Amino acid sequence: NETWYLFGETYNEEWSNLLSSYELPPCQTCTRDLTALAFGIGNVGSGVQWHTHGPGFAQTLHGRKHWILLPPKQKPTYHPDETSRHWMEYTYTQQFQQKSSSSSTKTQQQRLYECTLEEGDMIYFPDQWHHATINLDTYTAFISSFTTEHNMA
Repeated sequence: NETWYLFGETYNEEWSNLLSSYELPPCQTCTRDLTALAFGIGNVGSGVQWHTHGPGFAQTLHGRKHWILLPPKQKPTYHPDETSRHWMEYTYTQQFQQKSSSSSTKTQQQRLYECTLEEGDMIYFPDQWHHATINLDTYTAFISSFTTEHNMA
């Protein structure tokens, strides 16, 4: 499988040395003692399936990463055993890109937020928002900053 993806806990000394030079996002509680940093890298087509967690930021350091977000009250439809790539190539095109006259589809289209982060771009993901990502380049490196902050400074 060529869609490798490394992301997770980075709390040991080696990761701490690397992440200590990272400039934290512009928020009131983005301090070294209140922010958990996580480093990730993945190949084209890799990513993370739909999930939620507390608020935070993600910054692309190299490559591009596509994000899709939905508000907390709008749960996405997906199969937990399918990859983010599969969802974006099949489910997304069927549910969100096809024009439909049904009001439920129009409502979903109005509430679906998406963007592509280029190198250096940063996104804020609000508390408990559903989101999925997919890496668009041969390798995409990023840092996520998990915080309790809800308002950017």
